[in-house]
Amino acid sequence: MRLLNHLNRQGDVLAESRGGKEDKLLKNAYRHIWTHGTQYHKAEFFQRTLTSKEIKLKKKSDNIAGLQLADILARAVRDDILAEFGRKIGSMATFDSRLISIIQTKYNRHLYDERVRGYGKVLFPK
Repeated sequence: MRLLNHLNRQGDVLAESRGGKEDKLLKNAYRHIWTHGTQYHKAEFFQRTLTSKEIKLKKKSDNIAGLQLADILARAVRDDILAEFGRKIGSMATFDSRLISIIQTKYNRHLYDERVRGYGKVLFPK
């Protein structure tokens, strides 16, 4: 989202549906961020960058390539960030390690000092 904002562009958020209760929680969280922002960005940041105040959800059976790719990448990135912050015990799967070696150059970096930790790699909650 920072890149979209920096380039003065907008985008949508599409997520995979998990079921009634989980979908409702996700929709509520999304609306809350749209309306109130976060501790890092005001609501205006999200309203300027996102095209809709409603998250879009699709079922796994819709077989959307972008969501499948996001699933594959999310686990590897999660494990990388947990390891970075000393929260991951054990080794990463071989395929995930190969992905991370490629992804390392893609993490968002601080504009002036190229710092990734705390900028492109952040562990929530702090």
